[in-house]
Amino acid sequence: MVSFTDSKLLYEGRTSLLSEKDIRRQLGIDCDEMRSFIQLYLTYDGVFFPMQAMMFRHTFYPIEKGDWDKIEIGFFLKFEDIIKYRTPQLQNDSEMDSLVKTHIPFADDGCGNDIWIEVSTGVIKVFYHDYPMEEGLIEIAPNFEDFCSSLENWTLR
Repeated sequence: MVSFTDSKLLYEGRTSLLSEKDIRRQLGIDCDEMRSFIQLYLTYDGVFFPMQAMMFRHTFYPIEKGDWDKIEIGFFLKFEDIIKYRTPQLQNDSEMDSLVKTHIPFADDGCGNDIWIEVSTGVIKVFYHDYPMEEGLIEIAPNFEDFCSSLENWTLR
């Protein structure tokens, strides 16, 4: 089971009634790289962080001056919202269409920017909508389990 390892991290998980079969079928997941993502959604159907959560990219990747480092997370989407969110995206533009076919949005930073998981690799990325795709889509964690374990309560730093 994926856990939030910071014992001070405040979160509220919505009880899940989902089955692994339904999650895999509705999201088109047939690989093991998504196992920890599925485990979380078997436990919680969405998670809210009352104090906002954050993580730092430098935990996993080298960061240079001017790079994004502090990543904020307001909530993990409910499963039905993931499904709803992915469907309309397929009708917008070709870059977004390509992203939605290979990634699943599962969280929001509280300002409308999305956190995605790449289906084939499990790599976690943030997409800042104010930027073109090549600038706004940034790797933030090597996998879902590492991402979840790196979350902490938001602080001003």
